[in-house]
Amino acid sequence: MDREVHSLFQSQFREDGINMNMRWIYVVLAVALLVGLAGYYFNLKFQDDMKNGPEPEKPGSSQNTKTITVGTDSYYAAKQLTEFQPLADYIASKLSDNGTVYEGRVIVVKTVDNVTGLLEEKKMDLYIASPFTVYLVSKKSGAIIFLRGWRDGVPQYHSLFVVRNDSSIRTPQDFLGKTMAFQTPESSSGYLLPKAHLLQKGLNLSQSDGNNSVKYIFTEEEEENIVLWVIEGKADIAALSNLNFDQLVKSRKDELKVIDRTIDVPRLVVSYRSDIDPSLLEKIKQILLGMDKDPQVISLTMRTKKYDEVSNDEINNISRLVNFLD
Repeated sequence: MDREVHSLFQSQFREDGINMNMRWIYVVLAVALLVGLAGYYFNLKFQDDMKNGPEPEKPGSSQNTKTITVGTDSYYAAKQLTEFQPLADYIASKLSDNGTVYEGRVIVVKTVDNVTGLLEEKKMDLYIASPFTVYLVSKKSGAIIFLRGWRDGVPQYHSLFVVRNDSSIRTPQDFLGKTMAFQTPESSSGYLLPKAHLLQKGLNLSQSDGNNSVKYIFTEEEEENIVLWVIEGKADIAALSNLNFDQLVKSRKDELKVIDRTIDVPRLVVSYRSDIDPSLLEKIKQILLGMDKDPQVISLTMRTKKYDEVSNDEINNISRLVNFLD
């Protein structure tokens, strides 16, 4: 009995010893593998460093970080972000140097009511939008208009007044007692420009019915859809830009006729807050003026890839019409 127990004990001891030895072997192999991989990695990195030189210093806490903020207005924020975020990023990248890294930011407001405050509080550096809204904001905030944008490659546009082909309306005077479809209160071509044009002609506009005035409504839709309000009989007249009218299919155009048009105004204008640093402003101006000559801009998802100086005549024309809106 004692011999069997002793034999069993020796057998178990040998098995435990073997198992322990195997575990140590596995540990040693694992350590050797890790050391080998680490050595291989650092050898590759050393060779790469020798080939390419030291890795350039990345922007970090030692560099000054600033933000350049571009503001605009639209009921369709996602669409505007798609257009203006690449612009803000482009300006930021061109402003950045070894000492300062700029980040591009975009603010899209649904209405222009908050833009004045954002400019005065230095939360917005540039305001880019249609000419009438930018001009109205500049009057309140002191922002200064300085550039014109060629949106979709077009520097200017105007508004058209269209009616159904079978309408009895022949001249703007026939608008009295009828209903006019505008887009939104912030739209230049879809409201402010055509409204100022009619007021300049001596017509009264009201949101109430009356034979001595033109009743107007807001569709709150994309401008190209305004003509449907006329075709479907929801309004007698529609105001829209010549660019949107030109994009209508021929069959749709054949259902309409143009009664009148406004003057040409810039497609897009850029203003800056009045207290911006002059040296920073000059850099931004040169960046925007040189955009259309930069091959990098071609691949950017922006509708406006060219900017030039806005003329005094263009600003004066806008100013004269805005006076009718006061």
